[in-house]
Amino acid sequence: MTTSSWLSPELVQASGMAMATVIGAVTAWQAREVNKLRARVESLEAQAVDDKRRFRDAIRLIRALQDHIDELRLFLRIHVPGQDPPEAHYKIPASLEEEL
Repeated sequence: MTTSSWLSPELVQASGMAMATVIGAVTAWQAREVNKLRARVESLEAQAVDDKRRFRDAIRLIRALQDHIDELRLFLRIHVPGQDPPEAHYKIPASLEEEL
């Protein structure tokens, strides 16, 4: 092929259309992926809000249960003198210490 045949308008136009088609296909794929990722981010954000609410509720429940345990231990000390209540066999994880 000669240089002029490489630069023929038909070949340039066909090459341009092929490139535009490839770019369009890649752009459409990227748009679909972006939409999927946006939906996933929205789902994770909603889940994070729900998780925070549940975590706060769990912390409130743990605090209430600890208060109840303290009341029961005090009750036992008052009504059963000389007999200490059994020690707790659990340890609050360090990650929750400051929350409680």
